[in-house]
Amino acid sequence: MNKLKIGIIVLSMLFVSRASAQKIFMYKTFGGVIYMLNDSVELSTRQTKSLLFSHQKAYAEFQKAKTWSTVSAITGFTGAAMVAIPLATVAFGEKADWGYAAGGGALIAIGMISNWIYKGRAIDAIDLYNADLPQKTSRIKPELQFYGTGASLVIRF
Repeated sequence: MNKLKIGIIVLSMLFVSRASAQKIFMYKTFGGVIYMLNDSVELSTRQTKSLLFSHQKAYAEFQKAKTWSTVSAITGFTGAAMVAIPLATVAFGEKADWGYAAGGGALIAIGMISNWIYKGRAIDAIDLYNADLPQKTSRIKPELQFYGTGASLVIRF
């Protein structure tokens, strides 16, 4: 009888932990985002994508978000390289073509806008996934971190 009680308790605990382990949170940072499972375990983008696979609408939205993330990364890197060309030319004492810097600045701006779109679509995907859960995704998470002889307040949104 004791084995049966222990088995039922273990199975119920597994079921409860599995049901509660499905909530995903996303926090915006300056350069990107952080995905968390139940506000305790940090997830990579690939892990988040595999969790969203069970919810087709959220997965499709997350795929679109990842496309915008790729566009943001490519345009940002290319823009920074284009801005660096005239700066390096001036540093070596030659006459620079500032058209590269203007084009690079435009690409960096496109990259920033693409990053905003990525973050918005990713939040929409997470909200779609968490829609049947009782509470919506929190977007602001203040933390007080202590280090050495100081402390800092970190606010993720």
